[in-house]
Amino acid sequence: MTTTSNDAPRPARDGANQARERRPAPAPKKALTGLMLGALGIVFGDIGTSPIYALRQGVTEAGSVDASIVMGILSMIVWAVVIVVMGKYVCYVMRADNEGEGGIVALTALARSGYEQQGRRVPHLLLMAGLFGAAMFYGDSMITPAVSVLSAVEGLSQVSAKFEPFIVPIAAAILVALFLFQSRGTAVVGKAFGPVMLLWFAYLAAVGVYRIVEHPDVLRALSPAYAWALVIAHAGLAFTILGAVILALTGAEALYADIGHFGRRAIRLAWLVVVFPAIIVGYFGQAATILHQPGSAKQPFFFAAPSWALIPTVLIALLATVIASQAVISGAFSMTSQAIELGFLPRLRVIETSTSQRGQVYVPAVNAALFAAVMFLVLVFRSSDRLTSAYGIAVGLTMLITTVQMVSVTRNIWRWSWLAVAALSVPLIAIDGLLVAANVHKIPQGGWFPVAIGIVLFVSMATWHRGLELAQMHSSRAQPLAEFLRHVLTSGERPARVPGTAVYPGSTQGATPSALASNVRHNRVLHETTVIFANRSESAPRVDEHTRIEVRDLGAGCYEVISRHGFVERPNLPRLLASLDGQLGQWRFDPKHTTFFLPRDEAMPGCSHGQMARWRERLFGGMSFHSASRAEYYGLRSEDVVELGVQVVL
Repeated sequence: MTTTSNDAPRPARDGANQARERRPAPAPKKALTGLMLGALGIVFGDIGTSPIYALRQGVTEAGSVDASIVMGILSMIVWAVVIVVMGKYVCYVMRADNEGEGGIVALTALARSGYEQQGRRVPHLLLMAGLFGAAMFYGDSMITPAVSVLSAVEGLSQVSAKFEPFIVPIAAAILVALFLFQSRGTAVVGKAFGPVMLLWFAYLAAVGVYRIVEHPDVLRALSPAYAWALVIAHAGLAFTILGAVILALTGAEALYADIGHFGRRAIRLAWLVVVFPAIIVGYFGQAATILHQPGSAKQPFFFAAPSWALIPTVLIALLATVIASQAVISGAFSMTSQAIELGFLPRLRVIETSTSQRGQVYVPAVNAALFAAVMFLVLVFRSSDRLTSAYGIAVGLTMLITTVQMVSVTRNIWRWSWLAVAALSVPLIAIDGLLVAANVHKIPQGGWFPVAIGIVLFVSMATWHRGLELAQMHSSRAQPLAEFLRHVLTSGERPARVPGTAVYPGSTQGATPSALASNVRHNRVLHETTVIFANRSESAPRVDEHTRIEVRDLGAGCYEVISRHGFVERPNLPRLLASLDGQLGQWRFDPKHTTFFLPRDEAMPGCSHGQMARWRERLFGGMSFHSASRAEYYGLRSEDVVELGVQVVL
């Protein structure tokens, strides 16, 4: 029998209407300005640094600097940004917040809750798609720091050819420093991110305007006719170029993922007022440079700058790419924390890095894995040109899965008709599908890396989630708690009642915790005050404080406490116990006289009785064995904890 601290997700209890009521009121004008500035530093780092390499890669894929082709590529990029980023994410996907939280994990929980609220079975494919999308996001988190920093450092070769041999070592040194810094938390430099990125976007716009004024004819590419003409004249080439166009969309997922930190309004305004105009003007400026100086196609971003501004350009690009890398790394930490609470990942050590801002966490295991992967990419691929081949497939698959999950949300949460759902979703799925298909041929060139990482993580997450489901099913069939206590307290071999308080966290509501059964069976003791915590993780990000805790008096000094928490919250047992003062008779929480009994699970071969393959049982057992301690997860001191070995039966 087993108990789990991160049970499978539960349906959001309050429904869509109450979820809307919980959303914060619009921020005052001064606060909104601050949120917009913060969003520039955290949300838009990835998409904001795409101009360094996106157009360059498109021209490289085309293999020509012919004016009609360059104008066609520029038009494709502009309208891809308008349709995918502006239309899909800013106007459509960002509406699907899970009580103020966004991202692929929160979207999966929201889509799942739509079925559960209606009492319908959640399609297995829906959940698996969400897990695969989360796995691909990790792949994106590995590639973004490598390609961004490398692309910026490569600007040094434009300053002097002598820097060429040092590009990879310099990029590696910067990335080492970046990952070493993670344990300090982003709050230390968070306030500086916004102003730096504001300067970056102002620079993009200024250089773009400078080049457009010299060659205003480039503005004709605002018409989608140029993109269409390229498709008609060179269909195969246009399809290949789509594989580079997706690079201009990297970071679009962050607009949705970070709405919990900055709010929908601040992100939308920052996008419309600052980011969108700046990057579009920047792309036009680069295209104008290529048309005027065909030799600049190898590095149009750096050639677009005046010669006297080349060194400042490299420096500000380097700062911007470090910030973009920091943002995506922090996003991986936040998503990991959410996935743990929803039962998609085993317990990992999660450290809160800010006492004033929620969601800022540091996950050492994820940081180490990302660092190893990023260094591998830098040392093996050695240039941003080669790395962009690995980039597009991860971004495209994440975008496609987001669109698929939105079908469930629009139908089950928003109650759209099937006609309305199809009218919007089919074109978006077709566009995402084309972007993914255009990158499939890059798998042998480097796209294999994020795909391989995604598959490994997907299999691991799916196995963990399935193992928890089976464990929860078995745990729910355990002896009912009331029946167990009645038998223990009335049998002829009643256990000794010892002074103090015993707490048994993590059990299934109404079922006997395995640690309690083991303690009574082996030690023949039952504490004077026995508290059984039934810990539940909801599909909502947060729960109402008034309904967070429910207490049941089982008699004879025994109590069952049903504790609920959202997937962005972490259960802190000492704090929860302190809040129970007055609800458990005359009992008051005294840490000195309280012992926490936790099960130490061990998954044995054959533990699923054929419901999972043997290799998945071993994988689940290994993940369980190497997961972080329950004591740390519950905020307990090790000296207050007693662990009891329990064999896991799935």
